[in-house]
Amino acid sequence: MTTEISERIYAEQINSQYARMPTSFLGSLFSASTYLAVAHTVLPTWQWVLWGMLMFAQAVGRGLLWRAYKRRRQHAHETRLWARRALWGSAVSGCFWGLGSWLVFPGEHVEYQLFFMFLVASMGSLSAIASASYLPAFYVYTLPTILPIAVTLLLQDSLMLKLLGVISLGYLPVISAFAHNLSRSVIESYRLRFENLDLLRQVTERKEQVEEASREKSMFLAAASHDLRQPLHALALQTHLLGTAGLTPTQQHLVDGMRASIVSMTGLFDALLDMSRLDAGVIPVRERPVALQEIFAQLAQQFQSDAQTRQVGLSFRTTRAVVRSDSQLLISLMSNLVSNAIRYTTRGGVLVAARRCSRGIRVEVWDTGCGIATKDQRVIFKPFHQLGNPGRDRSKGLGLGLAIVDRLVRLLGVELSLRSEPGRGSRFSVLLPETTAMTPVVALRGDGQIAEPTDMTGVIVIVVDNEAEIRAATTALLESWGCKVLAASCAQEALNRAAAMQGKPQLLVCDYRLGDDVTGLQLIDLLREEFNDDIPALVLTGDTGPVVLQEVEAADCTILHKPVHPDVLQHNMALLLAVQPT
Repeated sequence: MTTEISERIYAEQINSQYARMPTSFLGSLFSASTYLAVAHTVLPTWQWVLWGMLMFAQAVGRGLLWRAYKRRRQHAHETRLWARRALWGSAVSGCFWGLGSWLVFPGEHVEYQLFFMFLVASMGSLSAIASASYLPAFYVYTLPTILPIAVTLLLQDSLMLKLLGVISLGYLPVISAFAHNLSRSVIESYRLRFENLDLLRQVTERKEQVEEASREKSMFLAAASHDLRQPLHALALQTHLLGTAGLTPTQQHLVDGMRASIVSMTGLFDALLDMSRLDAGVIPVRERPVALQEIFAQLAQQFQSDAQTRQVGLSFRTTRAVVRSDSQLLISLMSNLVSNAIRYTTRGGVLVAARRCSRGIRVEVWDTGCGIATKDQRVIFKPFHQLGNPGRDRSKGLGLGLAIVDRLVRLLGVELSLRSEPGRGSRFSVLLPETTAMTPVVALRGDGQIAEPTDMTGVIVIVVDNEAEIRAATTALLESWGCKVLAASCAQEALNRAAAMQGKPQLLVCDYRLGDDVTGLQLIDLLREEFNDDIPALVLTGDTGPVVLQEVEAADCTILHKPVHPDVLQHNMALLLAVQPT
């Protein structure tokens, strides 16, 4: 037991002693008053009056002591002083009870003698309970209370009274043993309580530290996400433009290598960021009805090119099933499963399908890849763990995809199952709750890709970004698609140029952070108000926090996180233009 805990236990013992003090002195006064009310007729007046005054005085004195302690108990350094005062109070009360065996113990009235003995024994027993937390108080009260009456009884002529005296002496070790056992239990309870309180405090402090670390981590991730995605986004756009500049085969080969490196860097950055956000617990779950065909369409758009490059068949079975889930998290989960299936399939193909079962909708990803041995089917979900890639071949990924899947499954509260056989392929399946609510279903073309809704030739687009490189690259890219671009570096410039326009823009493409405490969403609201039209808007941002997602969703805008692949940008712009009223 540490010194600190011992001191706290000692303070609690004294506090407990004072807490029970009113019961002790009021009980003592009541017992004495009851006895005197019955026996005063057989006692000399001066004796019972004197003893009654003494008992009343000790009760008043201990009452005043208790009141003083209640007012000053917050001074922990005075604990020993208050302990001595409590001992003096108990000792005085015990001595006055002992004095009663001479003053108010009638020698010729056995019935009153037995009554007095009963009161003395009762007070001794109560003392063992009341002073169990602090044994010295028990002894200074009990010994002067019991010993005088025991000696008085032994000096009597009656054999019965002498025998009662012997019993009284024997009563002392019995009641003392009881008090010791009770005291050990009380002190042990104090020790456990303080240790548990210390443990709870440590756990609380640790929890607060973890929460603070999580908040700091979230802030770091938000800053890192934005600051690192900005130049990577500019580099991706510039590389795409460079690849369309009529290069020689050697130059084109170099550009393709740059593009592959950018894709790899983007994948690494996204995977690490996703892992960190999932581990930090900062990703909210916003469930809604989700049409699986829409999910399949996005997966087809995302992975068809990669599958063709690897000469792997990728097909999606048409479904009208609607599930209840978070669409963004579900896309992320399925993307990692499909990407993993394509990466480890060298012949045959990958099939994504959904089938109804008694518990909901089971979404399955089948592949004809290398398969996974039973002993490895648990470890594949650990971060950076890859089978058959001891040399860390970057083309086989980072070993984070299935680790992200494992965390997303737990975050969404759904069931993931795996069935695989080495050499014959694998089947990952996710069990999702079905719902009857319907959402629009996106159609797939015969080759599995989403049909582009419209051509963008002549489309007027306002582009606003405070990063000069990104603004220039975006402008050049959109102009290469036939768009008429009005570019601005800040909100005020965009509003000034918009006011000078003859017509009105058909699309707004804005960065989220524009500086001067103005966000892209605020600018979009101003531009829509300027033209008195709900112009389709696309928000490009490096911010991946949940607050930004909620703001964009509430503003009825589409959000894309930098770095954005030009094909993804073109596809989302085409979708927004396609839904404009004619």
